[in-house]
Amino acid sequence: MKEAKTTELALLAKSFYLLGDTLDYCYDCKYCRLNGEKCEEKHYNILPSEINPNFTNLPVAINLFYGDPLLQIDNTINYLKRLESVKHKGPVIIITKGDFSKFPDIAFDLDLHVAFSTFGVDSPLDGNTIKRFENNLKETKKRKNNYKYSIEYRPIIYNVNDNIEAFERVFSLAKKYNLAIGYSGLQGKPESVKIWQEQGIDLNPYPGFKFGHKKVIDAKVMEVFEKMAHKYNVLVFRKTSCLFSYVHNLPRDYNAHYYRPSELGCNNCIMQEKCKKFKDNLPLENDLHDIIPFEYEIINKKNHVCILRQKGICEFPTEDCAHISGNIIHIPQLITTSDVRIIKWLTGYTVDANFYESPKISESWVKDKSLSLRKKK
Repeated sequence: MKEAKTTELALLAKSFYLLGDTLDYCYDCKYCRLNGEKCEEKHYNILPSEINPNFTNLPVAINLFYGDPLLQIDNTINYLKRLESVKHKGPVIIITKGDFSKFPDIAFDLDLHVAFSTFGVDSPLDGNTIKRFENNLKETKKRKNNYKYSIEYRPIIYNVNDNIEAFERVFSLAKKYNLAIGYSGLQGKPESVKIWQEQGIDLNPYPGFKFGHKKVIDAKVMEVFEKMAHKYNVLVFRKTSCLFSYVHNLPRDYNAHYYRPSELGCNNCIMQEKCKKFKDNLPLENDLHDIIPFEYEIINKKNHVCILRQKGICEFPTEDCAHISGNIIHIPQLITTSDVRIIKWLTGYTVDANFYESPKISESWVKDKSLSLRKKK
């Protein structure tokens, strides 16, 4: 099967359309996957709605490349103003370890969200400090302009920041400032593991697991973390998109994780009722040709098996991966994982297609073909 022709105009992560610029310096967090995956391109500055009008609804992350958004504040603000000028409707996210006091207190006509990243402990592995993290949270109370805020506790690493003391520290601050927490484990792709080994950085997966694409945390550690969330009455989310969907009052998780409810703890999530209702009401007959640029049909499946499991390339498949049920969009041609993400974001359906891993999207999405001629000038 022939691969879909992709475009260089845009780059996607798991939860965002990426907009911004790569720097040659950052906070030098030793575990960061971007140490081994610095962007081939220095700039991704084409606005989503320039590519496709429907993309005005996509979640966008600003300067989520190598180089924290608060290390390039003027540049970050410029992107925010550009999105504002075209009336972007989707959530706009800044994830930072930087000094938030340096970010000007100005209003944006955007659904703007600042997520403060923390490692939970002061460590030579991390480029931030607990003091700066706490000061950033204090800074939110001084602001006239009411952006949305949350905490990113990641990555949680075996025998480094997965202890009760670290958890208590972050949860007490989350409770004090009434913020939800997103959390995940360490992603150890081969290129990152190679760098850690070459530099003598001692990072290990949880016993019984290997490093790979999934950000695995031991089940017992996750249980302690979520019990502590209950103790402090703090909302926690295993998936980034679930957190942002909740904070931005979206009608469902925009990444459609509700097709795998057991694996992702949906039954204990505050979004569970919303997401289940949305999924159950997705119609089998639905004209989405104005959104989806590929031939497709909507089918009902009881035990759909994820294509990553079918191909045997998922390191840690779960029971949910082989029992995906409901109305699903079937696409017969070969597309990218980023195409799949956009379809989920825009429609709420999960996708049955023969796809391959790529941060790029198919050219079929591009409405203005002249964009390729002025690529990222």
